[in-house]
Amino acid sequence: MKEVHAVVGYLSDKVAKALGPKGQSGEPLEIKLERGGDGDTYVRISPNDIAGVLVGASQKGETSVQVLLKENATVETFTRAAVSDLLKPIRDLSFIKYRPPINVIYVDPRFIDKLIDINRQKTS
Repeated sequence: MKEVHAVVGYLSDKVAKALGPKGQSGEPLEIKLERGGDGDTYVRISPNDIAGVLVGASQKGETSVQVLLKENATVETFTRAAVSDLLKPIRDLSFIKYRPPINVIYVDPRFIDKLIDINRQKTS
């Protein structure tokens, strides 16, 4: 038996009703993987990669769907959320006014062994 992959998720009722049995909509389908919410994960599927669409029940303006994929189909996954939920500030110590000094030593790789020998002589 041939294997078929599918994406199970939710579409708005309006988009789900406009779909044909083969997912003909002219534009890629963006299927929400979880019901409700603002910041969710989506799967985007090109119409050329859709073998068929099974439409399920509707609840609170969202219809459950199972999008059957053609062989060798590709999908994109992405997340939509508020910027404050996705992006976190980088805590850079160089921006702190009173900070300990940061020391950096650059050594030519050819001199690493010599540097180690000098260090050992000083510590012994």
